[in-house]
Amino acid sequence: MDSEIGGDGVTQIGVAGALCREYLADERAFLGFLAASLQRAFGSDVELAYSGGFLSKKTLHSVTLTFGENRFVLEDPVRGPLQATTVHIVRGIALKTATMPVEEWLAVVAELAEQKVAQHAAARKALQDMLGLS
Repeated sequence: MDSEIGGDGVTQIGVAGALCREYLADERAFLGFLAASLQRAFGSDVELAYSGGFLSKKTLHSVTLTFGENRFVLEDPVRGPLQATTVHIVRGIALKTATMPVEEWLAVVAELAEQKVAQHAAARKALQDMLGLS
């Protein structure tokens, strides 16, 4: 299982580590990298929000990833560091919203993504490509 995404802790650390490395290199560029990677891996579970346009440059404002009843949002407040939140939703109602450090958010998202890709071949392939494992 050297080059496959499996259900082991080493893979989770690898995914979280790769994401944190990209995040620490350049926050703003990371948001675009994450958006492209998640969209390729999870398609309709990812929502991208843009700001600007018409007379100004259109820029990526936030990435929202939905796993079941949980929504994970990473947004660019324009000034300051990226902001990460999780929202627990039941029957379309947001019951709990929590803000957390981006590194912790990345670890949670990486763990859930690893669980999901274990079940879906296309998502597994996209995650392997993102980590350079294919």
